[in-house]
Amino acid sequence: MKSIAVPGFHERQRGSALLIALITAALAAVIATVMLERGQRSLARSEALLATERSWQYARGMSVLAGKLLEQAMAEGASSSALDGSWTAPFDVPGGMVQGRLIDQGALFNLNALAHPDGATANEAREAFRRLLEQLDLNPIIADELADWLDGAVMPRPGSAANDWYARQDPPYRTAGVLMANASELRWLRSVDEAAWHKLSPLVVALPEPELRINVNTARPEVLAAVIAELDVEQARRVVADGPYSDPVRFVEHPLVAPVIRPDERIRLAIRSRWYVAQARVVIDGVERDYFRLMNGSAAGYDGFRRFSQGVP
Repeated sequence: MKSIAVPGFHERQRGSALLIALITAALAAVIATVMLERGQRSLARSEALLATERSWQYARGMSVLAGKLLEQAMAEGASSSALDGSWTAPFDVPGGMVQGRLIDQGALFNLNALAHPDGATANEAREAFRRLLEQLDLNPIIADELADWLDGAVMPRPGSAANDWYARQDPPYRTAGVLMANASELRWLRSVDEAAWHKLSPLVVALPEPELRINVNTARPEVLAAVIAELDVEQARRVVADGPYSDPVRFVEHPLVAPVIRPDERIRLAIRSRWYVAQARVVIDGVERDYFRLMNGSAAGYDGFRRFSQGVP
């Protein structure tokens, strides 16, 4: 009878060693792959951080340039149109491009004017905002809701909303009781949906002061017609087109303005703007970033309300 060969101890040991070696090699390959991927991600993060920092520094440089140009223009009494010079053309930088511009805020309706400490002045601003809403076929109750939002009213104006309504939302929130930091806060109001905001956003701004002062040389026709109650939008468009005006008297003497403007409306008009937004558009390694800073052209050394951001001002 033939004997059956049974693997010996050493042969089994060699098989186990081979299996362990294969497993170890596989684990080493996995670990190496993971480490390589982590290294690549770390390198990508470092490159992204470096590009962001470079963009930030270029934006700061453009902000300084905008400030100097604005200061010079204000000292020389130049108009807003003079600020749209050759500096707004894009220019090359290592790895990309930089472009800057100044955006006139005196052409827009200041929402914070509804929070003026003088009640009569605040009411006049609220009525002007109501007229703007009616021009856009929006619910005029938004004006009351904005006034309640700014003063933190516990007892809302008739038809408006106050803290109890906002507190019932999901998530709950409260009226601000302070000036708006950004016009987009309008979206928190009960009656301002996406469609309403789409109509309002090109015409409004939230400046860090409760004053309503419109630059008649750059004003949006809808805003000018809202400030001058008896002027319709088409008339306002013609009045702006007939500019620029070197002094407020020339504007007030315009044939379409003189018969309808009231004394309380005159004080809201100016021929130059005080507030601008400096925009810096930076493209580094194919990635585009926008930075914005609010600037005051008539307050020397103004540094009380500035912001750098990416996105919409």
